[in-house]
Amino acid sequence: MSYQLRILSLGAGVQSTAIFLMACKGVLPKPHLAIFADTGWETLATYQHLEWLEKIGKGEGIPIIRVSGGSIRDGLMNRENARQCYAPYFIKTPDAVAMGRRQCTYNLKISPIRNKTRELLGLKPRQRAPQGAVEQWIGISLDELRRTRGYRPDRMTQVRFPLIEWKLMSRQQCIQWIAENYPGHVPPKSSCIGCPYHSDNEWRALTEAEFADACTVDEALRNARGLKYPAFLHRSCVPLAEVDFTDYQLRLPFGEVQKHELIEVQKHGMIITGLEDEL
Repeated sequence: MSYQLRILSLGAGVQSTAIFLMACKGVLPKPHLAIFADTGWETLATYQHLEWLEKIGKGEGIPIIRVSGGSIRDGLMNRENARQCYAPYFIKTPDAVAMGRRQCTYNLKISPIRNKTRELLGLKPRQRAPQGAVEQWIGISLDELRRTRGYRPDRMTQVRFPLIEWKLMSRQQCIQWIAENYPGHVPPKSSCIGCPYHSDNEWRALTEAEFADACTVDEALRNARGLKYPAFLHRSCVPLAEVDFTDYQLRLPFGEVQKHELIEVQKHGMIITGLEDEL
């Protein structure tokens, strides 16, 4: 193997948790470490779950390193211009509802992990990285195949998707595996407290304090300068504190899987199966 480091990008959600625990159990090879990029606005359930994983990883020799590119909440609350915001909030215009540019994943997840990886390799700022020095594992499952398009390898990193390439596992299968091997433990969905991609069920799952905090940020978003039209964290373009969460039409998750995406999984079956024998 030419790489120097095998790293798991740990979001602490279902899929990356399954990969981490499979490595601890010997079902997958052990990565040298896992990196958790903290946005500063994760739910209490996620932080508690992360602490649990850290204890398991310590016993199995897979350390978890926390990194941060700043707090997305502070960015939302303290900026002078709404266009500086990383979160893809909703904009209500006279003719339509639009969604802002999503920059949070790159700025607060991908970039901090990449910077830490360079540091672990001993690279100085702007120093050219060695070819293929890192194998980076990403927690994307078979039912999310479309998401792999957003990850393109660079000179330093070879990106791998263990749940797709080697295990052919869906999110539900990950949940089942965790339940069978770690009874009573269900990983929370990892996302920021005020993530605009929340389904209504996910908004409901927040604690009372977390929801109140999201409402505070939602209100501040509309008071920021630089926006021609009002911005909202909820897709209904209603202030979060006023959303009627009993409306069935609002319960569907944003961007749920469509039939053509499931067909695409079948279409790529030969490629996926061909990678299965690598472990």
